[in-house]
Amino acid sequence: MKLAAIFDMDGVLIDSQPLHYELDIRVLKACGVEATLDTVVPYTGMGNPDRWPKYKEDLNLSQSPAELIEMAEQVMRDIFTNADLKPIDGIPVLLDGIKAMGITLCVASSSSHELIELVINKIGLTGRFEFIVSGEDVEAGKPAPDIYLAAAKKADVAPNMCISIEDSPAGIASAKNAGCVCIAYKNPNTHGQTFERADYTVDRFDDCFPIIKTLFFRAITGSLL
Repeated sequence: MKLAAIFDMDGVLIDSQPLHYELDIRVLKACGVEATLDTVVPYTGMGNPDRWPKYKEDLNLSQSPAELIEMAEQVMRDIFTNADLKPIDGIPVLLDGIKAMGITLCVASSSSHELIELVINKIGLTGRFEFIVSGEDVEAGKPAPDIYLAAAKKADVAPNMCISIEDSPAGIASAKNAGCVCIAYKNPNTHGQTFERADYTVDRFDDCFPIIKTLFFRAITGSLL
């Protein structure tokens, strides 16, 4: 019996969603759009290859998607390099508990490899995860199942033996579309999100470990649900 716990990064490992909102607002303002939080919240959880073409279409931007992505990456480096990043409360203890159970730990994030590695190093989680899957590694981003299917394959675990930890509807849909069990973390800084498709919902990570322990023992019988 083999299990994998697959963590999203933004809003799960770190409370970075406000930084992503800031990033998008800064880029859009540079494009002449008077963007606000209400402008960017609906795009939460989408990776650059999907988000910026959608912005271009929805806001009639003159820049090409490639130009917008390049602008976003430049702003991202500035924001995340200078930010005082810390893991969300309870994450280090949760990771230690999962690892002690022999469950494979990995990250599946829409962000770039560059950003994922920068963040993991800055928040002191280097070496905690067996591997990382980025939105750069798959053809279709969240909510498509590609990133979770890729993570399950890399972990050599069936998707229905994977536990996803997500905080956005797009991420939850991606995990469920792949056939994973999904725990939704209700990050207070991820505005206006709904969690109907999640199998479990938690307000803090102290409540996450008992769920994972229960799933671990259920897996012995061959089913997580």
